[in-house]
Amino acid sequence: MKFKFLNILVFVFILLLFFYTYNFFQTPQSVATFQSYSSPSLKIDNALIKLLNSEDIDTKKEAEKEIIQTTLTAINYEKWQEFEEYIEMKLYVETVLPKDTEQLIVVLNLSKDLAVVTIFEAVANDYIFHSKIENLLPIDKIEFLSPSSHSYKMMLLYQTLDEKFGSYFFEEFLQAYLYLSNDFRNIWHKTLYYEEVYKEVWIDPQADDTLWNRVVEETMIDFIDEDPIKINTFTTLEKYITRSSEYPNTDKFALVHTNHYKRSYYWSSEFNLFILGEVTKDVFLSDTALLEDMESNREVLYGIVNSNYKVVTSKGEILYLPKNKFQAMFQSFLEE
Repeated sequence: MKFKFLNILVFVFILLLFFYTYNFFQTPQSVATFQSYSSPSLKIDNALIKLLNSEDIDTKKEAEKEIIQTTLTAINYEKWQEFEEYIEMKLYVETVLPKDTEQLIVVLNLSKDLAVVTIFEAVANDYIFHSKIENLLPIDKIEFLSPSSHSYKMMLLYQTLDEKFGSYFFEEFLQAYLYLSNDFRNIWHKTLYYEEVYKEVWIDPQADDTLWNRVVEETMIDFIDEDPIKINTFTTLEKYITRSSEYPNTDKFALVHTNHYKRSYYWSSEFNLFILGEVTKDVFLSDTALLEDMESNREVLYGIVNSNYKVVTSKGEILYLPKNKFQAMFQSFLEE
C-alpha cells in the first residue's frame, strides 16, 4: 500500500512537472529565447564585429551588411532588407542588462523618421538577440550613465526629428532608458533644441495672413556624477514674429518674448525616474514625486497655459495637480 502511494506521488509530480514545463515553453518570451539561442540567423558572431575594424573596405562593408541583415531578421523587420544600403548602423558594447557579460547594442537608423535599438547578449562566441526598443527617431549617439541603485547602466538616446521640407519643424531631444521589469523603460525625456516656423493663420483663420511666428526652445544639460546622479538643465524659450507674403528668412524675425528657467533633476531608486523632488504620504495622499512644472513648457509660446504640476505616485500613477492649490508643496523643488 505504501509503495503504491509512493508511485502515485511520483506520477503526480512528473505530471505537474510536465504541465509547468509545457506552459513555460508556450509563453512568447520563452519561445523567443529558444529561437534566439537555436537559430543561426538570430546570432551575430563576435568575429564579425572584429571585421568592422578591417583595413580592407570591402571586408568592412560586407561585415556591416551581414550585421544589419541579421539584426533586421532578429527583430522581424525583414521588409527593410531591400533598403539595407540606405540604413545607417551604429554599434556599442556596454552592460545595460542585469547580466555578468557585456551586451552588443545595434542602432539602425532606418529612415529620416524611424530608428530601432537592438540589444544582443554575449553567449560564448556569439551575441544572441535579447530585446529591442522601437518607434524611435534617428539616433545621433548613445551615452551611458551608471546609477548606484543598479549593477548595469542606463542608455541616453540622442535623437533628431527633422521636418524642414514642406513646413519648418526641427527638434533634437534626449530619452533615457533603463531595463526594468523585463523591458526597457523610458525614464526621462528632455528637448535639447526645438525650432518651428508657422503662419498665424494656420492656427487662427481670422489672423493676419502675413503674420509669421518662429518659436525656439534650447536646453543645456549638465550631468553630475554623484550618488544619486543629478542632471542640471538651463532652458531658454523664445518667440519671434515677422510679416511677409512669402516664407520669410530667419533674419527677418524680431524677438517679442523670452523666458528662461533652471531645473535640477536627480535619480530616484524608489520611483525609478529622474525627478525634481518628492513628498511623503505624511504630507500628501501617498509618496509622490514632482516631474514637471507644466506652465514652463514651450506651449506657452503658442498662447497655451497649463497651470499644473505633473507628478507621479509610488504606484506609478501620473497626476496633474493645479498649481494654485499645491504651490506651497512643490514650488521649493523648482529653481528659478
